[in-house]
Amino acid sequence: MRRGLSSLVVIVGLGLLVGGCFGPVVRPTADFTWCPDGTYGMLDYRFISQSTTVPNHYNTLLYWEFSDGTTAEGHPWKDVIHRFAEEGTYQVTLVVTDDRGVSGTVTKEVSVIEAAVIRSWNLTLGWPVEVTGEVMNRHTEPLHTVTVKAKFYNADGVRLTEGSVEISKMEPGERARFTVTAQEYSSEIFYATVFVESFDIDCSGAPFYPERDAANR
Repeated sequence: MRRGLSSLVVIVGLGLLVGGCFGPVVRPTADFTWCPDGTYGMLDYRFISQSTTVPNHYNTLLYWEFSDGTTAEGHPWKDVIHRFAEEGTYQVTLVVTDDRGVSGTVTKEVSVIEAAVIRSWNLTLGWPVEVTGEVMNRHTEPLHTVTVKAKFYNADGVRLTEGSVEISKMEPGERARFTVTAQEYSSEIFYATVFVESFDIDCSGAPFYPERDAANR
């Protein structure tokens, strides 16, 4: 009886020891936010890791996977900018690995839209040559600036000149009128193309969830 009790004590002690040394692994907490980045492309999105790990350790590697079939790697202190081919809803997965070699994963659904769009425009020939129109903020956050650009061509498709204008502070859903004047006058100007060249938005807030309103496309 005494031998059996001693064996039980040994087994319980070993169990506590093994449990203490080889207990559940505490994984890093993967998390991220995102927002449009209108510096170079209308469907560029910036992804910002907000991941954490256990005390006295640090994250060393981020691995991003986008449901459009592309991936990206980066350091925890560096944002990732991803260009989507078209508007839509995408699954984005972040795998974060810390200095122990332990990983954590999170997947989120991201709605991708063009935040600033040209709603309408008209070309006026003569002096000066101008394009007038309307641009709209389709996003749920203010746009600090929106730059609209026009390129002017002759009948053969040769670009003759261009022009741009910057619009300040557009609230969500706001529409603003604009006028772009050709930098150089030419009587050969026949047609123009007009587009949003860039926009600036605050990327420091919480995740943005743009609404896909078909009437505003």
